[in-house]
Amino acid sequence: MRKTIITSLNNWRITAEEDNGRITSLFPEDLEACSLIGRIYVGRVKHIIKNIRSAFVDIGEDTVCYYPLEEWERYPNVGMTGCPLHEGDEILVQVEKDAVKTKAPSVTTKLTFTGQYLVLMTGKTGISFSAKIKDRARREALKALLYPPGTEDAVYGMIVRTNGENAPEQALLLEKSRLEAQMNAVLSTWTSRTGGSLLHKPEPAFLSEIFNNRSASLDEVVTDDPTVYDIIRKKEESIRMADENARLPFLRYYEDAYPLTKIYSLETVLERARKERVWLKSGGYLVIQPTEALVSIDVNTGKFDGKKSLEETFFKINLEAAEEIAIQLRLRNLSGIIIVDFIDMTIKEHKDALLRAFEEALRKDPVKTVLLGFTRLNLAELTRKKIRKPLHEIWP
Repeated sequence: MRKTIITSLNNWRITAEEDNGRITSLFPEDLEACSLIGRIYVGRVKHIIKNIRSAFVDIGEDTVCYYPLEEWERYPNVGMTGCPLHEGDEILVQVEKDAVKTKAPSVTTKLTFTGQYLVLMTGKTGISFSAKIKDRARREALKALLYPPGTEDAVYGMIVRTNGENAPEQALLLEKSRLEAQMNAVLSTWTSRTGGSLLHKPEPAFLSEIFNNRSASLDEVVTDDPTVYDIIRKKEESIRMADENARLPFLRYYEDAYPLTKIYSLETVLERARKERVWLKSGGYLVIQPTEALVSIDVNTGKFDGKKSLEETFFKINLEAAEEIAIQLRLRNLSGIIIVDFIDMTIKEHKDALLRAFEEALRKDPVKTVLLGFTRLNLAELTRKKIRKPLHEIWP
């Protein structure tokens, strides 16, 4: 059973996913430091630094953002292709990354509007599909429905998300229409707005966690926050209007005095998810070390007391480690290049079986994760797409 829990802890909103009795995903949001990611502003170019091909854009609210000038060459605002950028110009930007320590937030002129099934974006045309939608006939049918001949003249491109593969036609078309309306509202009005104007805010992040992330396999959402409950209820009503047969999770408002944080041991889970060492049931353990360049994970035998040969012992620990690593990547939201040093094995069949088991465990991750195989040094190499900051950079 998959369940999403949304509750508060001090000044943080915690969105957690439980799968068969274990917390497998955590997303803390600082309620006193609201994320700007996804917001669209009319920005004013404050400085252009040519030797590093960068600009700094004032979006108001005492916030100046980093903007790489190469973006302007690839994704200029609609109607401004070929126009050079100057200090004082007003441009339409979307926040791509929040500020990190001394680094300013970064913005892009490639605007995206994200729904449950589709993503619309400026700066390109055409339709593409989630890598998980592999059926060629289904891709062609979706293209005919959503991006028929003549759509190439549109100012946007489209991505069909994994959730969209089996969505009803009516739901897909309604979402396309809604996202087009959002985009048109921004593109048709921004030139008449002043610098620093906020033109678009994305949905709350917890809604994306629920509805844009394998919602069809989610069984229940429970929250003790009345505002969050009401937002989710209204979202479910709008989905039902588009598709009365949509499979939605059961929404439950929790009113008991005993806090959800205690029921699901969220403080303990958060504390453990920041530690380097993760113990396995077998007595082996992982050492997880994020660095600037990559994430290294070392698998160790630890207290394991196997009665079989060393090769069988190592194989058993490695299989357990592969399953646990897949969970820890989600729990800690680690991304980028990830190197795993499994315990060395000599039998090729064991190595092949380990890779298959690891790949199967990683398939449960809704975030794109690619297992590249073993390097010449017998290190497993994989990549995981970055969707937000890792837990160790968010949680105090």
